[in-house]
Amino acid sequence: MIGQPSFSAREAGINATALSISTGRLYVADTANHLLAFDLSKLAASGSAPSAILNQSVMVGISAVSVYGKSVAIADTVNHRVLVWRDASSESALKGPDVVLADSSSVVEPISVALDKQRLFVGDAALHRVLVWNTLPQSNNQAADVVLGQPNFAASSVSDVPAANTVARPVALESDGERLFVADSTYRRILVFAAADIPLPLNPVVNSASLTPAPLAPGALVTISAAGLTQASDAALDGADEPLPKKLGGVEVILDGSALPLLSVSPTEIHAQFPYDIINRSSSSLFIRSEQEKGAVVTSNAVAVSLIPASPGLFAFSGKEPRPGMALHGTSPVTANNPAHPGDAITLWGAGLGAVIAAEASESGAVAGVPNAQPDSLVQVPVTATVNGMPGEVLSAVIPQGSIGIYEVRILLPRDFSVEGSATLAISQDGHQSNTITIPVKNGTQ
Repeated sequence: MIGQPSFSAREAGINATALSISTGRLYVADTANHLLAFDLSKLAASGSAPSAILNQSVMVGISAVSVYGKSVAIADTVNHRVLVWRDASSESALKGPDVVLADSSSVVEPISVALDKQRLFVGDAALHRVLVWNTLPQSNNQAADVVLGQPNFAASSVSDVPAANTVARPVALESDGERLFVADSTYRRILVFAAADIPLPLNPVVNSASLTPAPLAPGALVTISAAGLTQASDAALDGADEPLPKKLGGVEVILDGSALPLLSVSPTEIHAQFPYDIINRSSSSLFIRSEQEKGAVVTSNAVAVSLIPASPGLFAFSGKEPRPGMALHGTSPVTANNPAHPGDAITLWGAGLGAVIAAEASESGAVAGVPNAQPDSLVQVPVTATVNGMPGEVLSAVIPQGSIGIYEVRILLPRDFSVEGSATLAISQDGHQSNTITIPVKNGTQ
């Protein structure tokens, strides 16, 4: 993404009206009569600065024609259609387009088009999306293969808050054959999409403790479903004092252009940690890059991840929800043979509780992928707890010294609740509740 500091930002940005690619550069015309040039070989994932800025007096406008080889596509906005000539040099081209994509079936308000060596892209302003045909359409009103900017082909709404998976008004499109550049005039930015080798499943990123998908929090430990991206299995050294690696088994997880610290990778899933410095964002973009045998590199599609300051999860054993929680009272595990009692102080572990308070004003608090150097760093967003629906007193919620992304929460069980067998427990922060766990309990004193 170019022109904004984050996917959720809506600052002055770049108000682009036309895009073009030539000689390894992306050229951008804007409403201020500037021509911006970006070096594609040096293009970062987000926030790149132009390599040159020129004033130009040509009247800027929306490019509604795209040519690649002998193929031509025209966005006919007034008549709500896209016209496609597969071979504009043929005699039949004089009789009219080979394919017409019209409203009510494919597009509603086409305002931009782009062609590359195999795909057709159409910007649909009315439905706030970009439609993608992976090959040139063969028949009139042929449905698109992919939609960008909306969760599905039926959706049509647009949010007031920009995100990595939203496109408000795609006024111009351009493709270099590998990446699609979308000028989004409403949010004053240029979005960059890359074709994926292997698609990720729906909701692939979850809190490692709660196993629930986004929204996720800064510093969260996450589990990513990534089947097919690697055959390798590797893990960071357990209990090491060194920072976590950002590449394991040839795999990298890229969030807004930066590689995440990794705990482990396998042929089915990846465990990583989100950074803490994304606290002021509401959305980020994530994809996976994997180096295969013989030097081949494959990438996943990019997925948008919504963010909130705290999204707590509690670690639990496997099983059906609510799962048995991992808990201690004193130094002993809470088990069916060693249950907790009303009034006990129990210790739980969680992920996704967000930023912590630095011990010193000069320090920044916890750092992703690095063992916490401070003793018992308190979380910034207050934590509350419920036990069988009753309030439980939260004694503390911290990241212990030496921990990477695992929070310790101590809770005083209510003294006046009566239950035999097991109790349900959950924590909350700023109205966002964790998964519910169960713990064995027994009335009476120990």
